[in-house]
Amino acid sequence: MSVDSHPGTLESLTPVAKKRSYRETFSMGWPQLITCFWFAFLFFYFGNVHIFYSDIWGHVSYGDWIIANQKLPEYDPFLSLAEGVRCIDAAWLSQVLFAKVNTAFGVRGLSNLFALTVFATHVLFWCAFYLKTGRVGISTFASVLLVLIASSRIAIIRPEIFGTFCVALLLVIMAWSEKYDSVKTGLRSADEPDQLEKQGQKTPKMLLFSLYLGIPLIFLAWANLHGSFVVGLAIIGLQFLGRVLEVGWRTRSLVEVCTDKWVRRWLVVTELSVCGALLNPYHIDLFLNSLTFPRNPNLKDVLEWEPLEFRDAEGILFCFAWVLMLALYRHSRETIRAADVLRVGLLSLATIIGVRMIGWFSVVFVYAMVPHLANVTSRTKQKSHSLAEGAPQKIPFWARKSPVMTALCALILWFGFAFSNIATPLFGGTPRSLDKVYSEGTPRKLTEYLKAHPPQKQVWNPQWWGDWLVWDGPADMTVFMTTNAVHLSPQHVWKDYLGIARANRGWQSVAEKYDVSTFIVDKEKQVKLAEGVRKLEGFQVVYEDDLSLVVSREPGLISAAERAKAKSEVKTSASENEVQK
Repeated sequence: MSVDSHPGTLESLTPVAKKRSYRETFSMGWPQLITCFWFAFLFFYFGNVHIFYSDIWGHVSYGDWIIANQKLPEYDPFLSLAEGVRCIDAAWLSQVLFAKVNTAFGVRGLSNLFALTVFATHVLFWCAFYLKTGRVGISTFASVLLVLIASSRIAIIRPEIFGTFCVALLLVIMAWSEKYDSVKTGLRSADEPDQLEKQGQKTPKMLLFSLYLGIPLIFLAWANLHGSFVVGLAIIGLQFLGRVLEVGWRTRSLVEVCTDKWVRRWLVVTELSVCGALLNPYHIDLFLNSLTFPRNPNLKDVLEWEPLEFRDAEGILFCFAWVLMLALYRHSRETIRAADVLRVGLLSLATIIGVRMIGWFSVVFVYAMVPHLANVTSRTKQKSHSLAEGAPQKIPFWARKSPVMTALCALILWFGFAFSNIATPLFGGTPRSLDKVYSEGTPRKLTEYLKAHPPQKQVWNPQWWGDWLVWDGPADMTVFMTTNAVHLSPQHVWKDYLGIARANRGWQSVAEKYDVSTFIVDKEKQVKLAEGVRKLEGFQVVYEDDLSLVVSREPGLISAAERAKAKSEVKTSASENEVQK
């Protein structure tokens, strides 16, 4: 067989050329090394995130209730004051998943589920960025930028993590499809076929399968995992609308718009996605609830639903994102997609109205900016090379590749996995202690006391501890407010709760109206209320630690506190006598 009979194959190469080919194939450079370091850091970081004491425990409690009763709740099962307000549980599937994991693996299992889900989400985001640019370094920089802008949202364990996983899957398919979107490259005129198909490269069947079946299945799962599926529908719908605007602007023909292949594809995908999302226990009511949820008047007093403050960290990062976007649009020669402009504009408005939306804004912003970032950096490199023409060409150190870099990449990935809390038990190490799994503000000692001395009547409690009290406290304790029930509480109940929490004038009368017999107070965040409940007539301090204060008028709790106090005094007196002897 002659050497020229199969050009381009390894068999046709000389031993020296074959060795060089293997070396180039398995060589990595600085961009790959930085990428491996970044993902090793993310894996280690997410595995060390503490479980916050807030709404995650409400979701676990909901999941336990759904499993035990084999149905979805019509009303909040843990808040008697919200009786009569219909409950649309948009995250029921996430709650069941949380409950199953907690039952099987405990609180460490919840921590590991969070770490694996969020890590996989950011890997998918990176893949979407790489599909749009084909450059490792730019994709990694975009991943860092995404984490930076959404930093206030990425370390919270709640059903939203499954929503971001779904949007990451969606963006991977969309980025893949853009390779065959002719308007993006400007290769197609009104009477000219798609350039890729002209070259014999038809749209892959696997891509069509992902579009027509994969995306609807994503929305089928998403609509049952978290109410943020409406954001995904907006992303898909604006992809269709953006394509319509681009084709219409380029051709000035309604016929061309209606016959454009990708206009019809995105229309069908949008319709199928809506149909997939409708396959939920509440059907169209879930859509209406998710769209009207931010308008609930109770949410105006919740920090994460407040309007964006430009002097806060989120506001500063939001402004930085817009400045970066304007700079990239000014210097980039990449086509500005109408769908990207529409998505960034819509999510920017949503973020200004409610700061919680900055996590979704960061996703569509970085997805829109990454091709322009790649274009600007590549043109900068070309300019520097043109200026250096005539001089001896040297490969810059950041562009050099070698097998040594490949070995370092593998070592970094191994260390990122081996030293994580997820892998430690697999190698026979000691699992992370519960003190390091729970966040510092978790009132674990408080619930231990309450389980030993359960209040029998209405309890007033901080809203942010309500979910923990329901999950870890006495089974029949009647709490006043929980994080998950803020939007389910009648407005007057929520206002009364705030009046007591802020120790407004007349708060004692408001508490009496609800026949509150026990007050649980966060000593650090409710200093004024803590001072007030200590002075309540007929009430007595029955428990106190570094975090919490419990004041009650129930005879059982008061007598138990007096016995504990007398017992403590006896021990103190005995120890003093021994010291004197």
